[in-house]
Amino acid sequence: MKLGFRDYGPNEEWEADVCVIGAGAGGAATACALAEAGLNVIVLEAGSHWEPSEFKQDSAWAYRNLYEGRGTRTAVGNCVLPVPGGRGVGGSTLINSAICFRTPDVILDQWVSEYGCTRLTKEAMSPRLDRVWKTIGVSVNPVAFQKNNNLIFKKGADALGLPGDWLPRSAPGCIGCGTCQTGCPTGGKSSVDRSFLPIAIATGHARIHANCRVQGVETSGGRVVSVGGQLIDPSDLKPKGSFTVKARAFVSCAGPVGTPRFLLSTGLASDVVVGQNLFIHPTSGQMGRFEEEIKPWRGVTQGYCVDRWDEGYLLQVYSLSPDQMFTGMPYSLGKSRLEAVRDFKHMGLAGPLVHDEDSVGKVTLSGLVYFLGDQDRKRLLAGIRETCRVFFAAGALEVYTGIVGSKPIQRVEDIDDAVRDDIPARDLYLYASHPMSTCQMGGDSATSAVDPDGRVWGWDNLFVADASVFPTSLGVNPQVSTMAIGLTIGDAVAEHLGG
Repeated sequence: MKLGFRDYGPNEEWEADVCVIGAGAGGAATACALAEAGLNVIVLEAGSHWEPSEFKQDSAWAYRNLYEGRGTRTAVGNCVLPVPGGRGVGGSTLINSAICFRTPDVILDQWVSEYGCTRLTKEAMSPRLDRVWKTIGVSVNPVAFQKNNNLIFKKGADALGLPGDWLPRSAPGCIGCGTCQTGCPTGGKSSVDRSFLPIAIATGHARIHANCRVQGVETSGGRVVSVGGQLIDPSDLKPKGSFTVKARAFVSCAGPVGTPRFLLSTGLASDVVVGQNLFIHPTSGQMGRFEEEIKPWRGVTQGYCVDRWDEGYLLQVYSLSPDQMFTGMPYSLGKSRLEAVRDFKHMGLAGPLVHDEDSVGKVTLSGLVYFLGDQDRKRLLAGIRETCRVFFAAGALEVYTGIVGSKPIQRVEDIDDAVRDDIPARDLYLYASHPMSTCQMGGDSATSAVDPDGRVWGWDNLFVADASVFPTSLGVNPQVSTMAIGLTIGDAVAEHLGG
């Protein structure tokens, strides 16, 4: 059952076996596992339900309706990084590019051997990853829908003999309209509101309550008794009413920013561990200007990848609409910036993603903090140089690097001088859309926020099931791993309740 603001009275009281907070990748999969176990589940989501026909190809509309903080969420330290996140039933799967990677075996082995995450063995996770892969319809989109932004980067990678490939995506019906970041208007993307949540609802055991912002809890004797908060009117995003949910167990799936803030603001945990160890996969975008038309707003949003993990980074193509491109470009480009906007239809877009191996970040109630590590900085710069080489190999006339004070590079021979290893973090225009690890899972309450079942240390019936429980940075796009974690912890909660 799907419910929203129009279905509520001024003061609502609900009961369930389990209350799941957040309807994104983790929450949807968790709810699915719980409902299939026969438990009655209420899923609370601050944002709204959306149908594909309601999405508008307009960034201002999307920032208001589909993004946390209206798209302004940013981490600050020795650099400045926008860290976007989704808001609505579907969470960030509403606005991501649908890229899918299985959890790397080496990461699972590390989580088990070094952190004691006994439920996350390769043998236990493999069938859950298989299920996620099937449920969200992961496939490689036809070349006909990739369009020039992906094809031109593939051309350059092939010319250099780099190990590139088409990216598997949870968008089996993609037609290459290039508007993933503002919501899929065709329904071709299998966001969790169109995959896991309908399965949960079909069991007859799940209700999805949109427009419910959780703000407080009631506890007794080491247990959470209820959560409460405000009913949000989607017409003006203002609170108009209240709700309370009583349940036998509670699962926070509010994401690696929302979950630690929920735990900290309600006094359910301290910041000794919770909110620490923020990883975000920092990236940097480059633009190559070509003689032919690219129209980077057309085609599969992110369809091609070059695997350079041997050098510490991935290169991924990305898409932007003209308005997003203009607002996100380095202001220091001056006249060159305006010329780039004029020639945007001739631009190809791509850049490196690195692993967070020596960077340090945290989530607080007042903001996000992130210090780019020196080795991560150097890996980013190496990836920027490689991206430039790929663009020139594909026939680019010049390349924009996204470095403060930079000018377009017009020759391959000038790349090393323009992108030096001594460029400081503060001079890099960065972006990050994969927050992780702020409520780490582990076997020791002194160094982790949740135990190997996903249960918050010190509480009998409070769990976390989203990317915040990752013990380390994942190294690849996280949505598939997050859903598999949701299935895993959902099963653990069901076992705990005898479901």
